[in-house]
Amino acid sequence: MVFVTGKKLNLKNFLYPSQTMKTSIFIKNAVIASILCTGLIACNHTVTIEPPVDTIKDSAKASTVENLDQLMTNIPDPSAISKEMASEGIQINKALLNSPDKASSYTTSFQQAVNMGIYGADMGYLSAYNQLQDVVQYFVQVAKMGNSLGITSTFDQRLIQLIQKDATTNKDTLNALIQTSFDRAQRELYANKKAATGALIFGGGWIEGLYIATNMINGEKNAKNQQLYQRIWDHVYSIRYLQKALADYPNDADCVKMQKLLAPLEAASASLTNAGLSLKDIQNLKTTVTSIRSGLI
Repeated sequence: MVFVTGKKLNLKNFLYPSQTMKTSIFIKNAVIASILCTGLIACNHTVTIEPPVDTIKDSAKASTVENLDQLMTNIPDPSAISKEMASEGIQINKALLNSPDKASSYTTSFQQAVNMGIYGADMGYLSAYNQLQDVVQYFVQVAKMGNSLGITSTFDQRLIQLIQKDATTNKDTLNALIQTSFDRAQRELYANKKAATGALIFGGGWIEGLYIATNMINGEKNAKNQQLYQRIWDHVYSIRYLQKALADYPNDADCVKMQKLLAPLEAASASLTNAGLSLKDIQNLKTTVTSIRSGLI
């Protein structure tokens, strides 16, 4: 049950009208990005979302689920990243993000899936800096793209209205609503034999996370920024799991396309080591991921 501005919202009934979903994080993104877990405690209220009991059968291949789970496991913890950025004195830079105004220009399913992931990462970044109104603007566009991709039961008008009306003043509520929405979207894609689309969304979020992260580093590794270096290494390392998930769909032209786009980053990461990661390495990764991203947004 959630209490927001004096009003009581039954999130359990709203977020789980029917089937259950996996307790996985759909767009837990690389460095800054991620929506928080579904049980959150704020200073003067509690957000608790209990998963329903019923389950549905996934159409996703077991290997896909395993690799995406590995991807999420290796993606850095966003709360730790936020603290590290603060200690580094890194200020928000909205110019890095993909504008929500461009959403209507994405007309193919590939563009919509990839940029849904990119916007998800951008929402996580904005949320880390408490830019809640901006997060809502992005979410409205994510919902439109989700509907275009056939994720119709998740991003309905009820959810958008609830977020616009009640969540913009409460970060925990907003994060819980968005996180659960993406989890529901993942389950809906799996149930409708669209797991390949889910892998593309992951891909977009992964690319945006690395893009944001590599734009945050300006100096050689030192005692103050070594944790940020570690987060970038963890992110880069996880590309192997993303590529394996995409490889599960060799007959899907969009997954094959994404694999090829990511190949230069996979090749670049192969020669890197955690201990040896340098500013030059990060700058090279930044150049490569910026080039890939520019062709997607």
